[in-house]
Amino acid sequence: MCIITEFELELCALYSNYVEHLKLTIMRKIIIISLTFIGYFGSLSAQKPEKIYSIAKVDKPHEYYVQQAEVWWKVIEKDKTNEEAWFNYYKANRYSLMTFKDIDRFDGHRNDGWVKESPYLKELDEIVDLIEKNIPNTFTYYRLKKMGYPSNETMFDALQKAYKINPDNPDIYDSFVTYYEMSGDNSKRKEFDEKLYKANEISSGFLAYGYNVLLTLKPNGIIMTFGDNDTYPLWILQDAMNIRPDVIVVNVPLLTDSSYRKIIFKKLNVPNFSKEYKDGSTTESEKEIVDYLIKNSSKTLSLYIGLPAWKQMKEYENNLYLVGLALEYSTENIDNIALLKNNFENNYALDYIKNRFEYDMSASIVERMNINYLPGIFKLYEHYKLSGDLTHAQKMKELGLLIAQKGGKEWYDKALAILK
Repeated sequence: MCIITEFELELCALYSNYVEHLKLTIMRKIIIISLTFIGYFGSLSAQKPEKIYSIAKVDKPHEYYVQQAEVWWKVIEKDKTNEEAWFNYYKANRYSLMTFKDIDRFDGHRNDGWVKESPYLKELDEIVDLIEKNIPNTFTYYRLKKMGYPSNETMFDALQKAYKINPDNPDIYDSFVTYYEMSGDNSKRKEFDEKLYKANEISSGFLAYGYNVLLTLKPNGIIMTFGDNDTYPLWILQDAMNIRPDVIVVNVPLLTDSSYRKIIFKKLNVPNFSKEYKDGSTTESEKEIVDYLIKNSSKTLSLYIGLPAWKQMKEYENNLYLVGLALEYSTENIDNIALLKNNFENNYALDYIKNRFEYDMSASIVERMNINYLPGIFKLYEHYKLSGDLTHAQKMKELGLLIAQKGGKEWYDKALAILK
């Protein structure tokens, strides 16, 4: 059974291109690297300094970050001891780099042309040196000094110093989650996931989407993830809410670290391989790890991949089955229609798609993530129509059009062509 039609693959492919810019904050904390970012069209005029949020949380165009770098630098010129200004200036520069137009793929290499766009842009290492000179031994200094591989003890020492100065600042909690995940300390990961949850640092939309991802999987399933918004919410749901702790969430970019790979492969009962990846996480290294996992995983394991990263397993598409918000790998035929029906009719919590009662700065990103429901909705719509179940077919049509409408005109036009 074909897992998905060519048109549905096109939808996933388009969304996958967008998701490249969400490649795990975990990995952006590892090494300052090139990322793909698709922003929305139009220009913004930043006349005043604004708090800079992670690009995994808000959807802003490249020009916004360039402008914010300028206005924050002007604040710094008036007071070089302004810690808030330095932190936001750094982040504005960082996201100017990440959203730079000539960065077209996640390949672990720096693009040095981005700083030429404005006299107010600086290399990130230069900014950290200026921070050390002007506000040494501060939360911001240690917070930014620790940028590097999260399992590195020197980096972790700087992170601990930042935490000691300001333990109530949630900006560093995810870094602790990453460190303890990579060191195999589940109790400490749980501690900081609970802090993240209580601090409301994760969009309720991301949590709702993550909940449905976890409910997609069979008991003791393994899901391979690749980005911030398909990884942190799952860990938080497991650690802070005890939802599907049986599932093993495997973040593929982190597996480029040989020490972490050893811990995870032992947990999965997969033979280890000790290859070192000097460039960190790249498209090639991720693919090699995915290939190794598939070829060496026990046939008794239920192996899944989240829809945003299906391209990592495209060569295995004849063994991939769409079961909802994940693709299940299997060398044997799976009745995925039955699984789709059970997930959409019995398992999924979908109210958040229809109604949102709180302000969510990540709403536009959540709505794009929700596009991943469409392939399953399309398949169920056709199934219900063919079986004469017009009531359920209409429900799928209404849900699909609502999701597509919120995702943008392009998605809505495509959905209209299918949900006739």
